[in-house]
Parts: sequence; C-alpha cells; structure tokens
Amino acid sequence: MAAKDTAYEQAARAILCDCGCHPQSVLECACSHAQEMREAIAAEAAAGKSAEAIVAGYVARSGESILVVPKAEGFNLLAWLGPGVGLLVAIAGVIVLLRRWRRGSPADAGAGSAPAATDADLARLRRAIDELR
Repeated sequence: MAAKDTAYEQAARAILCDCGCHPQSVLECACSHAQEMREAIAAEAAAGKSAEAIVAGYVARSGESILVVPKAEGFNLLAWLGPGVGLLVAIAGVIVLLRRWRRGSPADAGAGSAPAATDADLARLRRAIDELR
C-alpha cells in the first residue's frame, strides 16, 4: 500500500467482496454488493477510522477469510509455505528416482539375463524343434 493511498483505498484493497462471485477486492469488484461495501467503507473512513481499524472490523465480523491476503502467521503459514515445501519435496523425489534408475540399469542388465546355454541344452533344443516339424 502506498503512503498516498487514503484509508478508504487501503481498506477496500485489503477486503474481499463477499458476494460469492469471482473473489476480488471490494475496490475491484463490479457487483452491487461491492458497491454497498464500498459505501460502508467510505463512511467509516470519512468518520476518521484508519484503514487498519476498518479492516479489523470486517475481520471481527466475517473472519480472516474476508482478507485478500491472509496474515502470515499460525495455520495461514501453510498457505504461504505449503506450495514451496511441496515443490521441493517433489523435486527431491524425482532426483532420488532418477539416481536409482540410472544406478540400477547397468547392473540389472547383467543380473537379469539367462544363464549361458550348454552344448547339451542346445542339442536338446534342436531335437525339440526337429520333432515339431
């Protein structure tokens, strides 16, 4: 928030319109409910309330879900840190899998092959093929 913004502008940017349509700040939403909220916020600002006091009043009435940006404290930290931690865990998992696949493939090629056939095995195979013909 810029220092030149009025208490009305700061509060209207910080509060979500609770009309149920696309989640936007009260300042940006174009629905009639947002207009009512803008008028109420303007009246509070004209009465001398600070932006923080106006926002605190809305949070007291509606809970923190009314805020455009949740406070970075308590359980809300999960919203801030969760995606980054999840991404790091996924990247680490992919790296581990790639290393296992790369390390395991040359060894698996030799270990999984059939034992060498002896002359007796080859002779028996030729007889079986000849009998089928």
